Amino acid sequence: MSRIGLVHIVIAFLAQTALGLEAETDWKQLVIPVNERSFDFKMVAKGTFPEHRFVLTNPLQEPLHIGKITSSCTCTTLEYDEEQNVLKTYEEFIIAVRLRGDAFEGQRNATITVVFDEPNQTEIQLNIRGEIRTDLKISPMDFLDFGRVELGKEQSRSLTVTYTGSNTQWRIVETQCENEFIRTEITSEPFVGKKVFKVNVFLDKTAPNGNLNTLLFLLVNDSGTRREIPIPIRAKIGTTVSITPPHLSLGVLSPGETSPQKEVMLRGTKAFRITKIQCDNPAIDIPLEVNADSPAKILHVVPIIYRNPREGEGAPQEGIMRASIRVTTDIPDLVPTFYVTASVQD
Repeated sequence: MSRIGLVHIVIAFLAQTALGLEAETDWKQLVIPVNERSFDFKMVAKGTFPEHRFVLTNPLQEPLHIGKITSSCTCTTLEYDEEQNVLKTYEEFIIAVRLRGDAFEGQRNATITVVFDEPNQTEIQLNIRGEIRTDLKISPMDFLDFGRVELGKEQSRSLTVTYTGSNTQWRIVETQCENEFIRTEITSEPFVGKKVFKVNVFLDKTAPNGNLNTLLFLLVNDSGTRREIPIPIRAKIGTTVSITPPHLSLGVLSPGETSPQKEVMLRGTKAFRITKIQCDNPAIDIPLEVNADSPAKILHVVPIIYRNPREGEGAPQEGIMRASIRVTTDIPDLVPTFYVTASVQD
C-alpha cells in the first residue's frame, strides 16, 4: 500500500471514530472501495486463464476475521492464503480470481462473496465478467512476463494474436498502456483463413527499480465497434526487496508502556546496503547502525521498538500509534517503505 493510501485510510478511520459511526458500510468502504469491487476481463481468448487480484485491507483497531470466500460460478478459480483468515490493523489480504478460458466459452459473470464474522457479521461482494472468444488465440497466454530485467537496459518481448472469425476487417487498431515505460509496435502477417498480428512490446531502459505490473490494452475493431483485449505485463527491474511483514503490529500496550522489540526483514534479489532509515514518528526506536560502509547483504533485519510516550511527539492518537519507515539503500530508486502500528489502551 502506498503512503498516500495509508493516510486516506487513517483520515477516514479517525473521522469515523470522531463521529461515533459504527455502520458496516463505513468500514467496508475502507476494506475495499466500491469502485474497486468489480473487474471486466473484456475479451478473453479461448484457452487463456487471466487473473485479477482484489486487495482487501483491515482499517480497524480490532482484528478482521474472514469466515469464508465463495464464487457463484465454476468459471472462476480463487487463490488466496487460507491460513491468513485473521487480518491485523492495516494488514492486506489478496484474492486472485482467474477466469477459466480453458473450459468455458461466451459471456461469463461471477460474484465472489467474502464473509466476515468478526468484529461484525457482514459480507462484501466482488464481481468479475468477461467474454471468452473461440475465434481468438493469444500467445503467450495469460500475461507477458519480462522476468528479471537489469536496471538501465531496454528489453523486448512479443505476443501473437490470431483471429479466425468471419470479420474480414478485424484488426488491432492501436495499443494503450498507462505505464510510460512501455511502448509497442504492431505488424501483421498474411495467412489464408485467419488474421495474425504480432505485437512487439518494449520496456524502456529508463524504467525504475522495482516490480512492474501493468495492463496493455489491444484496441480492435470488432463487429464495427472498438473493443479492448487487456494483456497483463509483469517485470522485476533491477534489485527488488520483499518486506516481511509490510505492516508491523506491535500489539496492545498500556499507556507509557514500551513495546517489546520486533523485527522487519528486508530481502533483496541481490545484496544491497542500507544507508539511512527515516521514521515519521520520533517515538520509534530503530537500534540498527547503518552508513555507507555497512556491508551489502541479501537479508537485512530491522529491529523496531516503540517508546510510547503518554503525550507529546509520537504519542498515540485516539488510542492508536502509526508510523511509516523509509529505508534508503545504495541502489538508485530502491527505497522500501513499511508501516508500524500499535494499539494503546488503559
